[in-house]
Amino acid sequence: MEPTTQWKFRWFWPWQDDREEAWLGNLSREGWHLSKFGFPRIYLFQKGDPKNFVYRLDYQTSRMKDREAYLQLFRDAGWEPVGKLAAWEYFRKETADGEAPEIFTDPESKIRKYRRILGTMTLLLIALILIGLSRVFSTEASDPGRDVLQLIIAAVIAVYGVIVVGLYRRIRQLRNNPRK
Repeated sequence: MEPTTQWKFRWFWPWQDDREEAWLGNLSREGWHLSKFGFPRIYLFQKGDPKNFVYRLDYQTSRMKDREAYLQLFRDAGWEPVGKLAAWEYFRKETADGEAPEIFTDPESKIRKYRRILGTMTLLLIALILIGLSRVFSTEASDPGRDVLQLIIAAVIAVYGVIVVGLYRRIRQLRNNPRK
């Protein structure tokens, strides 16, 4: 008997949402439809008839005042809300072959999305740097876990640095070539 669900792990950087959207769409065309997901990028797929779903992702901060009105805008435009992972909102729409509807109609809207992500990442990076600095200047030189914690914080700061640089590059790419 063929399985009716499957879990998949796939890593995407925040500026690679177009790759994630394409991957989800390809799986739907194979009959595997996104039904649930969790951190860190673990997806649950349900087996069904192959469909030509186009997936789109939006990033909204927790400051969104009326999420239901936001979701209704997408429903009114024919998008099905699939769910939310952290600040990422997932939508899908069944289309004819070759159609690729967008939720962002102009490059500036996409740039604003990446700036929202960048703002969140920058705040997290600053917080991690401050935590790391507080550990470096800690007066408890005999703390056995201090060095390990400093290495972990340094690694996380490096990853966040990569994310910030990647987002800046994506924004610059959209400014220089708005069709991408």
